[in-house]
Amino acid sequence: MNNARLDADLPHRDTQEASSSNPPAAHGTHHHYNGPVNLTQYNVEHATGVLGDNHGNIEQRGQNERKAIDEAEALRYLKQNIAPGAIHDSSERCDAPKCMKKTRIAVQEDIMSWIDAGDQDAQPKKIMWVTGPAGTGKTAILGTIADTCKKKGTLAASFFFSAFSGSVDRRTKRCLISTLAFQLMEHGGAGGTREHVLSLIARDQGMIFTKNLEGQFTAMVLNPLLSRTQEHERSGRAAPRVIIIDGLDECDIVQNDPADPVHAKAQPIRRKEDEQREILSLLLLAATNASFPFRILIASRPEVTIRDFFATDGKACTRELFLDNKYKPAADIALFYDAKFSIICRRFNINPEEWPGEEAKLILVENASGQWIYAATVVRYIDGSPNSSNPQSQISNQPSTPDQRLQHILGQQWADSPNNPLEALDALYRLVLETCPDPELSMKWLRAIRTKDRHREQFPVWLLRLVLEASPGEEQYAMGPLSSLLPTQTSEENLQKPYSFYHKSFLDFIADPTRCGERFLTEGEAFTWVAQRFFQTLDKRKPSAYAALPLTNTWF
Repeated sequence: MNNARLDADLPHRDTQEASSSNPPAAHGTHHHYNGPVNLTQYNVEHATGVLGDNHGNIEQRGQNERKAIDEAEALRYLKQNIAPGAIHDSSERCDAPKCMKKTRIAVQEDIMSWIDAGDQDAQPKKIMWVTGPAGTGKTAILGTIADTCKKKGTLAASFFFSAFSGSVDRRTKRCLISTLAFQLMEHGGAGGTREHVLSLIARDQGMIFTKNLEGQFTAMVLNPLLSRTQEHERSGRAAPRVIIIDGLDECDIVQNDPADPVHAKAQPIRRKEDEQREILSLLLLAATNASFPFRILIASRPEVTIRDFFATDGKACTRELFLDNKYKPAADIALFYDAKFSIICRRFNINPEEWPGEEAKLILVENASGQWIYAATVVRYIDGSPNSSNPQSQISNQPSTPDQRLQHILGQQWADSPNNPLEALDALYRLVLETCPDPELSMKWLRAIRTKDRHREQFPVWLLRLVLEASPGEEQYAMGPLSSLLPTQTSEENLQKPYSFYHKSFLDFIADPTRCGERFLTEGEAFTWVAQRFFQTLDKRKPSAYAALPLTNTWF
């Protein structure tokens, strides 16, 4: 029997006609039908009577098939509107920083205690804001906490914003709510969420993703969670769970399409601060609902808009955790240096009892001033590029061995500047830049890398090489010595993506003339150089390359 045909045809037949041809069985009787069914004659209602003992089976099977089709289509819509790379354990974040074993113990214990037993505090708070200066390791801490909660079964969902991600969906709010909803669907503690979300998406054929952030949040997160509150209460208290949002300060605005000037003019001008406050307002809306089952862990720099929000609207239900000296970062950074120098010693067959020496490590710890970003950059610089073990790959008159690189750092005099708490880090960045054979050329490449097209997208590696390389190998000549700041060995897969950087702080550095100093280039100067290179390298490109260059959508 063709069930699909039966389900499709029967509802379209006239009910009255079927009723007159086949009167229903008398009450208490059953028709035992063994022959074929004329699939074009009966609708579902009257076919039930004809089939007797099979009452309801045909209709039920059709509903299940239809439901499965709807859910599959809804799941397809949902997957098109999430940012997989923003989830804490995504492949995109495989190289993201994490807390080294036996470090950051105190701060991790504070956060986990709040997640597991925060409702027992004298004044329970549903939100925790982890903040601190640039380079204090906020992302590493939250990444480690996410891993811990995942193992314990207490992680509900996570979203890690990134200002320099290859995916625009990690730099804006567009996929935030749908990504959280997608993860919540997979948790038993959020029972019913999957059915609720998928049926909603199926009903409106994905229109929910065109709604504003509040509409999406209410429909796909709040409503399905709150509708299950009574069931949770009957089944016993669920294990504490947490939603983790990292890098909120890196969430930028969603740009209007310049190709649609009418639509662009109709939209009010928004700032990134407006987007961030909108997200915070929605998270506060959830946290202030007594039935909302999750805690919310947020990390960001203490930027003005975010700080003001937690000092006013969010103050009553937020606990602030500031990463300062009370967590003894110097002791943890010393452990970090010990572990990393041991690895370098093994790699280069150096006696760890003779190198680098306690005095050198103490100086490096002091220079770090609690900034993990400084310590991580120092270690990568000393370790060298992937080719550093090959003397022929080194640039003449530049430090090439780990000890030479260490002495190069120790030989720098960090100027004390009360107005710039990042002076030691900036001095380290300047030092690394000056080790390049042509620092000016390296800075031009760096600024070109940060250039964006009219959709605020950054250009992929293959396109930059095609346009900017005046001679083969120039990219490695300019960027290779900067391997402590960004990956300089690009795989075939990553050629299709923009360059990535280890720390946003370095991007802040090259864009700030007060920090970057004499090597600073304005956007106009960088664009002029890119334009000159475009025409300079034009004749060297193969005809097939022209087709690959989306000229009208990129540089001009």
